[in-house]
Amino acid sequence: MAGSAAAQISQFEGQTITEIQFSPNQPLDPVDLAKAQPLKKGEPLHANDVANAIDGLFATGRFEDILVESEPSPGGVLVRFVVKNTWFVGGVAVEGKIGEPPNRGQVRTAAQQFSLGMPFQEEDLAKATASIQHLLEQNGFYEARVVPTTQRNDRAQQVFITFTAREGKRAKYDMPVVEGDSKLSNDTILHATGWRLPVIHWWRQVTEARTRNGVRGLLSKYEKQDRLKARVELKKLDYDAQHRRVHPNLRIDPGPRVKVKAVEAKVSKRVLKRYVPIFQERTVDEDLLVEGKRNLRDYFQSQGYYDVDVDFRVLPPQNDLETIEYVISRGQRYKLVHIAITGNKYFDTASIRERMYMTPASFRMRHGRYSEAFLRKDEETIASLYRSNGFRDVKVTGDVEQDYHGKMGDIAVTLKIDEGDQWYVDKLEIHGVVRADLNLLKSELASVPGEPFADVNIASDRNYVLTYYYGRGFPSATFAARTEQTGKPHCVTLVYEIKEGDRQYVRDVLISGLRTTRPKVVNKYMTLKAGDALSPIQQTDIQKKLYDLGIFARVDTAIENPEGRTDHKYVIYDFEEANRYTFSVGVGAQVARFGTPSTTNLASPGGTTGFSPQFSFTASRLNFLGLGHTVSLRGDYSSIEKRASLSYLEPHFLGGEGRDLTYSVLFDNTLDVRTFAAKREEAAIQLSQKFSRSLTGLFRFAYRRVSVSDIVIPTLLIPQLVQPVRIGILSGNLIQDRRDNPVDPHKGMYNSADVGVAGGFFGSQRSFARVLLRNATYYRLTQDLVLARQTQFGVIQPFSTPAGITAQDAIPLPERFFGGGADSLRAFPYNQAGPRDIGVSATAGGPSSAATGFPLGGNALFTNNIELRFPFIGENIQGVLFHDLGNVYSSVGNISFRFHQRNLQDFDYAAQAAGFGVRYKTPVGPIRVDLAYSINPPSFVGFKGTPLELLGCGSGAPATGACQSVQQSISHFQFFFSIGQTF
Repeated sequence: MAGSAAAQISQFEGQTITEIQFSPNQPLDPVDLAKAQPLKKGEPLHANDVANAIDGLFATGRFEDILVESEPSPGGVLVRFVVKNTWFVGGVAVEGKIGEPPNRGQVRTAAQQFSLGMPFQEEDLAKATASIQHLLEQNGFYEARVVPTTQRNDRAQQVFITFTAREGKRAKYDMPVVEGDSKLSNDTILHATGWRLPVIHWWRQVTEARTRNGVRGLLSKYEKQDRLKARVELKKLDYDAQHRRVHPNLRIDPGPRVKVKAVEAKVSKRVLKRYVPIFQERTVDEDLLVEGKRNLRDYFQSQGYYDVDVDFRVLPPQNDLETIEYVISRGQRYKLVHIAITGNKYFDTASIRERMYMTPASFRMRHGRYSEAFLRKDEETIASLYRSNGFRDVKVTGDVEQDYHGKMGDIAVTLKIDEGDQWYVDKLEIHGVVRADLNLLKSELASVPGEPFADVNIASDRNYVLTYYYGRGFPSATFAARTEQTGKPHCVTLVYEIKEGDRQYVRDVLISGLRTTRPKVVNKYMTLKAGDALSPIQQTDIQKKLYDLGIFARVDTAIENPEGRTDHKYVIYDFEEANRYTFSVGVGAQVARFGTPSTTNLASPGGTTGFSPQFSFTASRLNFLGLGHTVSLRGDYSSIEKRASLSYLEPHFLGGEGRDLTYSVLFDNTLDVRTFAAKREEAAIQLSQKFSRSLTGLFRFAYRRVSVSDIVIPTLLIPQLVQPVRIGILSGNLIQDRRDNPVDPHKGMYNSADVGVAGGFFGSQRSFARVLLRNATYYRLTQDLVLARQTQFGVIQPFSTPAGITAQDAIPLPERFFGGGADSLRAFPYNQAGPRDIGVSATAGGPSSAATGFPLGGNALFTNNIELRFPFIGENIQGVLFHDLGNVYSSVGNISFRFHQRNLQDFDYAAQAAGFGVRYKTPVGPIRVDLAYSINPPSFVGFKGTPLELLGCGSGAPATGACQSVQQSISHFQFFFSIGQTF
């Protein structure tokens, strides 16, 4: 208190307080106010209590200044707190046109003085504005102007700060000013920096990243000249406002050339660059050279030179050259042929071996993997395994035996384990639990009576207990553990001391930044409500769910006034909505034998090798009508498929977690079957539900019109198959995915069941039931060897077949199963498996035809794929041995596992293919090349003429050579190129 205020209070010492006022108002929750200041109406006034009240109010963090006044009132004294409340940052926004870079997030980050929920200081506005201005200038906007504005909300003393930027035009680089003897020409410097376009010599626009990369590029230029001690310093950027040009000022010290070489042993420059870190750090010092010495020793030991000796020396510079020599005495080359583990009783040998890094010699590692560092690492790994299970005195020592079994150069390593005694927890005592469920706490602890006593278990318990309290509003909870002796040998009494601290509650949840989004979209995820325990875990879970909506570029959350001594806190969520329109373009290609139909030539029913470029375009409107819904337009174009679709996605349908509803319309024209082009015009509605992390269900009703065009078989010969058909189908798909990596799995399983029914009750012109089952499993045989297998079974069963149509022909061509290709049966080109056209017999009034041999699809499917995946070349190239078996069958009753074809009209048998493939790892998935040998490809009767000639071979036609059918077959060799694993 100020002196005058204290004197004023002292004159009313001991008088009864009749009223307590705040001017202009106080922002505290009533419970926090009562806790912060001890003055009570009706009690005597004491100066010490007033001083304590001021201290308590300041400690809440919600007041910048407090002055206490007192005045007489009837029956006693009136006490008035004249306060200046603290304001807090409620949100920071950036407006105005800003050409990236920088993006809005970088601009907002530049205003680092303002953190959400922290106290607002007026003087920080100028600092933040200057920081943003500096960021814009670093990116070439020297004419930019930044204007800050603030908006205050009295509800929670929030200040919303908006920085409006007017960027102007971006400056360009100009000739840099160089200090020092660069030893490079100006053209070389400019080419290395990339600040000027080559050939046309146009100057690029200034960006912070381009400036930084220019300096790095110049350093890289010196590095290529072995000048590892080169120094390039960007002193400043001089801006010429008249011409809008920037002149970088560079101070360059190229330093001497540094040559690193190995003596007494041949070492490639690539290996030296990899293991001597002066190349990565672009500097030379003693520590890096010593690290290079260790790295080279480990490298040679991993190559079998276990007795290698490595040292280095730095020769005095001569003629602008400094030489560093690594003296390497390799010694005899060894092979690690055997690893033995002794003394282990608690863990079996296999459990220990799978944790070790040392590896005996094998086909892939000719000399095994061993070094002193690897041995020490394995010793510590095994010891840690035992210590985590209560063996506190375990000792692991490794012995190396040379010339194992008398063979020169072979060595064996024996790891001797002295387990010692296992310690147990005899009794667990937990002290200090008052406002928590003690039984629930105990049920999740690792250190309970009868369990091994280990530090790792105590650490696990500490994390669990503190997370438990932290998630229930106890941010200051503490945990301490100690042990006490017990009468039992190798047993301890474990005591956990817990101090819960004060509990915090949610005073209210404050939402800001919504412009297009309707508040109800956000509110339904706000599981934190006023009066709830303040759980930062729940707070961040809400943030994650809001991010998952995909309509926000930024969701910031914070606790207002986190350091203030109050138990009731405001929780803040500040949003920045994502761009509502997104566009993407994709390009790809496939190389294989495709089944593109040809209406002019029937000579190649098995397809022809081709190249299919693929293009895709997607345009999306996010947050449609502010509801969080998405409208998407997608188009795909290639030589084998043309597709356009429009979809409307309603996420979290009816508030369900992981439940989405999608409406879609689709037009698709696919030419991947040699026989015909399939057209599909469809409207559908689909409900997807994620039941668990691995289990998803899809429920769909589709109404579509399917037809065929470009059919190579004359339509007069198969009229029932070419008519447009209306299909109404209800289907469900259950997917279980437990793969470790969906793009490139090494273990786990994938199961799916797709069941659907089409019928007249849905307005369908064809009635059938459809089932497609898939099971794939992945086994890691060794660390690098994976066995993958997949089995698929499908059946289409027609019912209520229209009169005059067979059960098989009742299924329209586009609805049938087709198989063959890179992702199903590699015994066939794309969609070439299964039944084929074997001709039409003459009927009354109708023509007959020769067989064309073109695929017609089937009503049943069975395939089985097996792949053995292994490292092939380096770390990024994988090899695959595979075997495919199965076929597309005419009906489920005709599924057969025989391996031979009975005649040229028989296609209901199991075709097989074996082959070899290569996978090259990329960020988007492995690029795949497969070469398959079809063991028993089908032969069939074909026609080597044109469709018109085929029509001329009808009933009564003369037996000319042009009407004679010829035997054809699928090639034994198939080649595929695509992206992604087969399954």
